[in-house]
Amino acid sequence: MQQQPDPDQNTRIVTALIGVALVGVIAVTYPSVIPALTVALAAFMALAIFLKL
Repeated sequence: MQQQPDPDQNTRIVTALIGVALVGVIAVTYPSVIPALTVALAAFMALAIFLKL
């Protein structure tokens, strides 16, 4: 019998991939906002690590 993957883990992976794709599209469309995206990403990662999301 096969073990089912954890649906919570799959949701996190899909959400992360959608977010990366969205940031990539924004960065390609509006190259002037890359510094702001970098700061926002750093702040998000700091919060994620702090809150252990």
